[in-house]
Amino acid sequence: MTNFAGCITLNMRTIKIIFILLCLSAMKSQAQPQANPVGCEEDIIVSNLKGYYSQVIGVSSEYIMNTDLYVAVENLLGTPYKYAGTTAKGIDCSAFVKRVYEKAYCLLLSGNSYSLYKESKPVNKNNLHEGDLVFFKTNRNKTISHVGVYLGNDKFAHASRSNGVIISDLQSPYYNKSFVRGGRLDINVD
Repeated sequence: MTNFAGCITLNMRTIKIIFILLCLSAMKSQAQPQANPVGCEEDIIVSNLKGYYSQVIGVSSEYIMNTDLYVAVENLLGTPYKYAGTTAKGIDCSAFVKRVYEKAYCLLLSGNSYSLYKESKPVNKNNLHEGDLVFFKTNRNKTISHVGVYLGNDKFAHASRSNGVIISDLQSPYYNKSFVRGGRLDINVD
C-alpha cells in the first residue's frame, strides 16, 4: 500500500454528478428561501450526496462519513464486469476495490481478492464499518474469490460478474451464504 498526496482528479462522470447535484440544489433554492450563505456549494453537494446514499443504503445521512468513498463508488456504478479488467470498459472485483481505495483514501492497493483478504485485519459481520472490505467464497474451490467495499446497513458495492458494478445486500441468500468475513486495512489519514 502506498499513501500519496494530491490524488484528486475529476473525470467526466464526477463532473456530471456535481452538475446534477448543483442543478437539484438550484431548483430547491428557487422553491425555498436561501438558507445557506453564498459560497457553500461544496456543503450543498456533500449534503445531497449524503442524502441520496442514505436512502440507497437505508441509514441516516449522519452515518455517511466518507463522501469520497461514495463519489468513488458512484463513478464506477454500472461499469461492466470483465475478468482482470481495470478500466471503465470493464472491471473485476479486486480492481474495483483498488480504484475505490485509491480515490477515497489515496491508498494504492495491489493483488487479487485473496491477497487483499490476507493483508486485511479480520472483522466480524456485525462490526463492519463504512469502507471495510467484505470477502466471499463464490467458487467451487471454496477459496476467497470475491471482494467488495462495505457501505453500511449490510449494503456493499462490488463488481458482480452478472451485473457489473452494483450495490448489493449482505443478507441476500447468495451473499449471506458465501460471506466469509470482513477485513479492515490500516488507513493512516494525516
